[in-house]
Amino acid sequence: MKAFETYLMSINKSFYTKKQYTLDAKQFAEIIQHTEHINEALQHYAKEIQETYQKVNTINRKFASIRQFLTFLQLRGVITAYNEALIQPLEKLDTELDVLKEKQFKRALSYWPYQYDIAQNAEHEWLALRNAAIVFTVAELGIKPAELVRMEWKHINKQTKEVIVLASKTFRSLPISTRLLELLDDYKRFTEQFMPLTDFSPYVWLGVGNKMGEPLTVKTIERIFKSMSEQMEFKITATNLRYYTIQKELIQQQETESLFEQFGYARKGVLTEREQRFPKNY
Repeated sequence: MKAFETYLMSINKSFYTKKQYTLDAKQFAEIIQHTEHINEALQHYAKEIQETYQKVNTINRKFASIRQFLTFLQLRGVITAYNEALIQPLEKLDTELDVLKEKQFKRALSYWPYQYDIAQNAEHEWLALRNAAIVFTVAELGIKPAELVRMEWKHINKQTKEVIVLASKTFRSLPISTRLLELLDDYKRFTEQFMPLTDFSPYVWLGVGNKMGEPLTVKTIERIFKSMSEQMEFKITATNLRYYTIQKELIQQQETESLFEQFGYARKGVLTEREQRFPKNY
């Protein structure tokens, strides 16, 4: 598999893609180890994968990995032709996306400010203020958790009222409201008082239990939203909060030409696909 990894690097696959494709190729080799002919092997593999996994996206991702692996094997002369139809993507079901309703959205925004008001000590106050700032940031900017945790204070420009959002390989500049800037300022001041040893940290989102100065992880962001869901008795995630913001913008602007870049999508078609799957009873 080392040679396959090197091949993936040569065609500029990301670290995550390289890792996942390699794991999928190893799984493929294990499943087909007792079959001799490539088409028989692919038929057996496709049947095994579809019986093991329920989600169409997961199955299609694994099929994509193996198509890439087979291309690699062809380039090395290990195999020649094969029946491509055996591992073509399955048709995706046009399932409706989970998007917060307006009342749920407003309740989500009010949850952590209320926790701040009833906090019994400084640590609980700081946590509530930090979490409120996180929720308001996702709600206003519509950014992903992986983008959220990369935020640094130097990315926020108070003069121009803009924030730089870092994706894995790109960045974009988004407008930020005075209200959110003020909330972030409050959070920063409280953090400097509550955690004075972290004033050297460039990162916006810090945690009590984290290694000093290190930012929160995506998993921690997920836990914050899970805690909200348990208390409010409806499912709230960074994603369905983000989808609410995207849907609202689409309704107001009624076009996707500029919005797909604003919300961090690589192609306009991805946003168009999301738009088609948003609930119609907004």
